[in-house]
Amino acid sequence: MKRSVVVLQILSRAGSELAFRFLEVVVNSAARFAGVVALLIAPAAGMALESPTDPMPGLPFVIGRLDSSKLDLREPRLFVTPSEIAGANERAESEAFIRGIRDRVLAEADRHLALEVTPIDESWWEQAKDKPWADTYPDVYLHTMIIPSRSARPAAELALAFRLTGEDKYADKAISLLMNLAPYSFEPVHYDVGMNYTIWAMNVLRAYDLLGSRLTAAQREQLDRFMERAAVAVAKNDVYWMENNIGGGVNNHLAWHKLMLGLLGLFYDRPEMVEFCMYGRRGLVPLLTDGLLDDGLWLESSLTYQFAAIAPMMVLADCQQRLKKGPSDPPGIHEITAPNGRTLKQSYDAMFNVLGPDCLIPPIGDAYGARSKLYTNPLYEYCWKLWREPQYAWLIRQNPAPTSYMLFAPPLPSEEDASGTSGKAAYVPPIRSVLLPEHGYAFLRSHRDEQYWHNRNARMAFLTYDRSGVHANADKLSIMLFGLNRLLVPDVEGRATVPHAFSSKIQGELNRGALSQNTVMIDGLDQRCSCEMLDLIEYRDLPDEKRVTAADRRGILYPGVRQSRSLTMTPDYILDVFQVDVGDQPRQIDWIVHIMDENADAPADRNPILAAAEPFQLPDAGAFRWLRDVKSVVLNGANASPANSTDLIQLEWQDGQDRLGLSLLNHGLERLIFCGYPVTDQPDSGNIPMLMARANAPRAVFVAVWLIGDAVPDVQVATLPDHEGRLVYRVTANGKTREHQIPKL
Repeated sequence: MKRSVVVLQILSRAGSELAFRFLEVVVNSAARFAGVVALLIAPAAGMALESPTDPMPGLPFVIGRLDSSKLDLREPRLFVTPSEIAGANERAESEAFIRGIRDRVLAEADRHLALEVTPIDESWWEQAKDKPWADTYPDVYLHTMIIPSRSARPAAELALAFRLTGEDKYADKAISLLMNLAPYSFEPVHYDVGMNYTIWAMNVLRAYDLLGSRLTAAQREQLDRFMERAAVAVAKNDVYWMENNIGGGVNNHLAWHKLMLGLLGLFYDRPEMVEFCMYGRRGLVPLLTDGLLDDGLWLESSLTYQFAAIAPMMVLADCQQRLKKGPSDPPGIHEITAPNGRTLKQSYDAMFNVLGPDCLIPPIGDAYGARSKLYTNPLYEYCWKLWREPQYAWLIRQNPAPTSYMLFAPPLPSEEDASGTSGKAAYVPPIRSVLLPEHGYAFLRSHRDEQYWHNRNARMAFLTYDRSGVHANADKLSIMLFGLNRLLVPDVEGRATVPHAFSSKIQGELNRGALSQNTVMIDGLDQRCSCEMLDLIEYRDLPDEKRVTAADRRGILYPGVRQSRSLTMTPDYILDVFQVDVGDQPRQIDWIVHIMDENADAPADRNPILAAAEPFQLPDAGAFRWLRDVKSVVLNGANASPANSTDLIQLEWQDGQDRLGLSLLNHGLERLIFCGYPVTDQPDSGNIPMLMARANAPRAVFVAVWLIGDAVPDVQVATLPDHEGRLVYRVTANGKTREHQIPKL
């Protein structure tokens, strides 16, 4: 399986449920949380599998025997209903959109007919079970997630094809795959297994729901015992996470554990299991209450992990609304307002506020080198069915591959219907600059509302001063810049080509450290991890100047180091001022940025300073070993060339018609370091351009002006005397001169 294809693609192509390819990425958070390291070297003590009839300490109910003999399985009811199937087939006759989705579902099912049914080999666990957990991540992921999913997901997709067509060939193949999985022991234990088991066992349950009428009593008996073992294994894992406070106590894994128990409660009519899923210790409602910040962002300090916790909530909501018979039934998770005013809907709506103009999700924190656009996430198909708001339809229309869930969702409105008589404005999500102070994110935007989306002239500047959540990197006071419908100054990560990215060498050695961020690095060391938020100094959103300043005035990131960053957006440029004070003695201060992607180039005629670049030796240890083709230009000191000692250093990168310019004031800089950042962990992968501006001093101020596109060819920058405790800069661009007063550190 190629990570570049599946990474962060949370949902599979097919399925009327979220048949999660929860991939190699969202598979663990515990290992990085403070206080958990000791557990990583321990074997799985206290997590031995128990009988479903035995009480489990920490679980307020006994799982007991799961018996389908009392259920009416003649028709599916949990993940899809007969009326939904009939409606999909009827619409496929007249709607090309639905017909195309149905055809893709059946074509995928036809491919599954050729799958070889291979028995699951569980002998690996005998050799792995006594190893430290940290050493078994790849094996656990392969054997408790990837291999079983190779049978479970096709079984669910084949079962859906059977319901859509009535053709026995699909049911027969699905049943053979189910029966191949039915003996699975669920004996392996590890941090990850509760979530891993849920993801593929949920597909088994979906296939069971769809195929109930075709299963013999003996086959149903086998699947019931399978579900019992799954329930026990997931519940044990859930209790272990709670008792050991893994992942900080509020973590996406808990939502997956609860989902499995809740789905089994719905399927087997066990309301106490659903109650525990919803309201029990660290259940879905408490997770909503404690896990959402600002307008609905999940707290794990990675925007790509937003859906890690709320995806299982949506799966449960979908099933709950399908089974609901009337207003007297308990509310689904999508109908509840949790404490602090939190709702499931908020967690999906919040993502519109963080997007670049092309709908790209900023890859802050652990993203594993992925670039994900919100419209490719089929969870919004569920939002459309539940809440029918036009921004969901707007998003779904952009998805080139809508999933089979759209077979059962309401028809999308036409753009005219959604916008009424006021044109496109009511149809397109509103957007503007926004500050999210609980998370520590600031987004400056050049355009608003319908003028922002998919506009090459629209720009966004993103600054983070977040606390260090479970999936945070060393990225405080880091920026990202968007424009030309792309990410221009990215938070970068080299993609792992091994199956388990979270535990990969490149993730641990390079991706999480400061060399991968657009921030400042002191003495070649990474920032300290801290649960403390940095300070917001100012935020403004004016027509001609949008600005944010955040600071570490207490030495949170580096002992004895004070630093602040100010981003100022004008119609012509972005002014970026980074101030650093390391104390009385000089220290190495590196200002780091990454440019576009591996296709970007710095033309010689636009970058004359590169002619003076010579090979340069970085440290040969740690993250520095990953950097390539390192060259340096000396700016100040005995070895500096007069041509390189200009007050304003001008650089430019291009990719086709896309241009990014940088004008950097030479305020006592020692040298510029140019190098390549690896696209993947393979030695022959491409390089992303990377620049470090280095100073060796007690204090440094890095003053940069970014130019996006070619509308403004160049700028002039001058430093003026301080004014009432503020730094003052004069910038001239496009015949206009502006002065900017920046809060002084």
